[in-house]
Amino acid sequence: MLAASLLFGSLAGIMFACDSGDAVGKPCETAEDCDQGLICDVHDGQGTCQEDHGHEDGHEDGHEEGHEGEHEDGEEEGCAAETRADTYAVGLSKSGSFVTASFVSADPAPPVKGDNSWVLSFSDADGEPLDGLEIVVTPMMPDHGHGTAIVAEVSPTGTPGEYDVAPVNLHMTGYWEIAFDVTAADQQDSVMFGFCVE
Repeated sequence: MLAASLLFGSLAGIMFACDSGDAVGKPCETAEDCDQGLICDVHDGQGTCQEDHGHEDGHEDGHEEGHEGEHEDGEEEGCAAETRADTYAVGLSKSGSFVTASFVSADPAPPVKGDNSWVLSFSDADGEPLDGLEIVVTPMMPDHGHGTAIVAEVSPTGTPGEYDVAPVNLHMTGYWEIAFDVTAADQQDSVMFGFCVE
């Protein structure tokens, strides 16, 4: 009888989620709060409905299948296994079609979960500093399909080509891609840095 009640409750939760038009990114506590086929991806006590991307619901509590950062079979997981991420260092740079962005500093360093303050320099193909840029910063978690509601402000430091960027809000653990869309006069370009935070 208890099993039947639990089964009915689970099915009702799934039916309600499907009928309610919920989608990826909806806050949740369990998978029953999400559309069928989605998981409740919980990080640091905050859950969102996501497509299954390789870990179990509730994994924040220490990875039941093994100890932190490692499966029982010895395979690394989390940031230790992330191959897309850049390794932070002063001078880390990325180039687009006409602009190169380079890290001058990061506070804290390397980037961490939460708010980060960065200083980057922007230069042209000849290495000359670029001033008067319009820069839009967009952090995204590609595996989760969401970004952050906190907008990073960009302002010149007073040093040619250097800009303060803060706060860069990386509010969940995992892999983030931070795009810098740059406009200079009639030219547009984009560069992207990827960081995994724990």
